[in-house]
Amino acid sequence: METVQKFPQAGAVFESPAALEWLDRLSESNSILSAILAVIHPTLYDAGRETFNRLKKAPGIRRQDVISRWTSVFSGIAVISNRTTPTHRDSNSAHHWYDLLVTLGSYKNCTLELPGLGVSLEYGPGTVVGLSGMALDHGVPSFEGERVCYAYFMRDSVHDWAKVHWGTWMNTSHYS
Repeated sequence: METVQKFPQAGAVFESPAALEWLDRLSESNSILSAILAVIHPTLYDAGRETFNRLKKAPGIRRQDVISRWTSVFSGIAVISNRTTPTHRDSNSAHHWYDLLVTLGSYKNCTLELPGLGVSLEYGPGTVVGLSGMALDHGVPSFEGERVCYAYFMRDSVHDWAKVHWGTWMNTSHYS
């Protein structure tokens, strides 16, 4: 017996009018961050865009109002507010995919630690970092002040559902 794959659905948080308003306010930023991905990993951008287009056309997806407001090629955003992040790797993605981390606020003395590379990056307000969160250990051990991080990511299960090829590692031949 063949298993029928369920349609991906918008998170329950979007039942709230305030969440929909928040999504509308992020619209321009989401578009800009998608454009950044188009520059740093064009094939991943294309895969994300194709997946999103298939989501928009899927009749089994509830909350098309959320899909119509979603202006990002990423399938999700995690909001990390005023907390440190222990060194970790992300799951539910692919090793060759980039996540985008956007950090905002009025804070200081913050670094993004990449211990596997032996790198510590200054991570001030307004910084955008693209990295393979599944392949690289990363964390933010401390900061002083008010800080929020938007972590943009894609889910392999959504790409699987859409039957969109995941692409490959980024390399300079993508620009030829």
